[in-house]
Amino acid sequence: MSQSKTRARDAGRNAQLVRALQIVTELERAGGLSLQELAENFGTSTRTIRRDLEALQSAGFLFEAEQPDQRKLWRLERGGRARKLNRLLDKSHFFALRMAMSLGGPLRPGTSAFTALEDLSDKIETALGREGRDQLKAIDRCFYSYEKHAYKDMSRELLWRIVAAIEQQRVCRVTYRRPQPEAQDKQIDVLPLRIFAHQGAAYLMCQFMKHTTLGTLNLQRVRDFVLTREQARAPDDFDPEKMEGLAFGVHTGTTPVTYRLRFDAGVAAYIRERTWHPTQELRELEHGAVELQFTCGESWEVSSWVASWRQHVEVLEPETLRIELRQLGAALLERYR
Repeated sequence: MSQSKTRARDAGRNAQLVRALQIVTELERAGGLSLQELAENFGTSTRTIRRDLEALQSAGFLFEAEQPDQRKLWRLERGGRARKLNRLLDKSHFFALRMAMSLGGPLRPGTSAFTALEDLSDKIETALGREGRDQLKAIDRCFYSYEKHAYKDMSRELLWRIVAAIEQQRVCRVTYRRPQPEAQDKQIDVLPLRIFAHQGAAYLMCQFMKHTTLGTLNLQRVRDFVLTREQARAPDDFDPEKMEGLAFGVHTGTTPVTYRLRFDAGVAAYIRERTWHPTQELRELEHGAVELQFTCGESWEVSSWVASWRQHVEVLEPETLRIELRQLGAALLERYR
């Protein structure tokens, strides 16, 4: 078969699919329509509409026919698969798809993955009708996400290689360079486990095969990423939520440390309104102050976050953080004397 005939056949099937979905939506909206009304609404013949209805029936979408005033009306049968289709075409699902496309920096227009999502999006949009499309566009204009910046400079090929490695449980050889000026490229064998974004950067949670330990890699520092033929399983004790609990951001640290921080009344409202760590506990103090306690691995991320509150916070525990901040204060005093 020639390519032109193949394209024409595919276009016809796509048009029939869209029309069939629209028929289900119309019957749901109107409660019942005749063949003549359906043919008029879709600008086609009653014979074509009848074929569409028969195709939908054979696919499991049930219909009931009524004959008021000698006119046969078609409507959806209660309890049929149409309810599932309506859930599939729910506006929230469509919106989630559009948000995924807008946030997915590596999915640039022109790639096969982006084209497939656009095609699916257009079909759902068409089935929802003009009113649904206008509502979705209005909602879409109300949202913005900073997380998309974490992926804007990432190679599309790198992203899809990582996805394939996670799906196939493949060990990968990563060429990685740490941010220090004197650092050199280093090859590391890892088993990729999860991708996540934090503070404008994309990270890979993985198992380091040499030491069988879990850790993270900043994907902006990856120079090369090669899938090997070796397969491996994640450690039996691998628990993403547990790792989240050990970290205050990206780094999980080693030994868990309990932090007790006293925030004065000037910033207490900001501390109350957020979940800063999954293990946190809040205790109200006198004069509007609040005490925040959480347990995680010791890391510079905690130190820098505490220091960002400046004179509004006092570290009660651990003593090591009190010493670190005292040394920081002395260094700042010396620099800005």
